[in-house]
Amino acid sequence: MPMDSRQQTHDRQRVEAPSRDCGDDLFREVNDRIMELGMQFGVDEQPLELICECEDSSCTHRVEISAAAFARVRDIERVRLVAADHVHAGRVVGRGDGYLVVADD
Repeated sequence: MPMDSRQQTHDRQRVEAPSRDCGDDLFREVNDRIMELGMQFGVDEQPLELICECEDSSCTHRVEISAAAFARVRDIERVRLVAADHVHAGRVVGRGDGYLVVADD
């Protein structure tokens, strides 16, 4: 049965949010790059403003964390940096002022 023109238009206009798996990798890469640039330009004493890595694929909330604390977070495998009040399904393995470190179990 053919679709009517309204349904076809609706289907073309609908834009689905990317899965968080895809977005999570992107935000992790962006955060890692911010860290690298911060170290390169000697701002490792100042807080970094990173992107929340929560489960909401549209989230762009900023998380402040020191470069040293973020380096410790990245030393732990399979963890994400999540704003303290954001949704997560993992186990909290660390926390700081305004953020959680969440393990993907």
